[in-house]
Amino acid sequence: MSEEEKFEKERKTILKSLPKHIKDMFGIMGFCKAEEDDDDSDDDQAAKQASTTPEFVPCLVLSPYDVPPRPVRDVYWHNLYMDKKRKKKLASLEYLVYHYGANDPDDCYSFIAHEDFTTYDDGISKGYGKLPAVLQSKVDNATSLTEQEQQRVRGIEEMVEDAAKEPADRKRGNYPFLERHEEKKAPPAKRQKKR
Repeated sequence: MSEEEKFEKERKTILKSLPKHIKDMFGIMGFCKAEEDDDDSDDDQAAKQASTTPEFVPCLVLSPYDVPPRPVRDVYWHNLYMDKKRKKKLASLEYLVYHYGANDPDDCYSFIAHEDFTTYDDGISKGYGKLPAVLQSKVDNATSLTEQEQQRVRGIEEMVEDAAKEPADRKRGNYPFLERHEEKKAPPAKRQKKR
């Protein structure tokens, strides 16, 4: 069996094992609470603590096969999957989401519990699809934005762009990747003769 055939067999088996309600979410847009960034300065932390309402950011639920194999799928997702499968709790497997607006392929995915996901329609009705007033004012006045603010603006723009698309056609970040079987394997190194 070729590497590609093994991959396709594994893919088919894993997707078949997932509950229908999980698979039905692939390609669905929504909102989740903004993650705390470990890189934030003390000033940013103080500003966040001053705000009592959590910030919600746009996200897209993905299939594990919409993301790079290493480390997102093969390590992080697979560990969650195997843990839930052992406990016979696949129905509660966390959603794998892409955060709209992210520009770092190593930091644009996360896992969120079902109850922490707000659907697109519910989020729009709660105002999550708009920039916070302070940020909108900075955009309107062409004021310099922090990287996090730029990501938030890009995120809303990307989500608006994807809203008209079918779930299967929605953006998953423009980060090309190869599957394990597509990666070129270097031939074994030739042994040097000892003199």
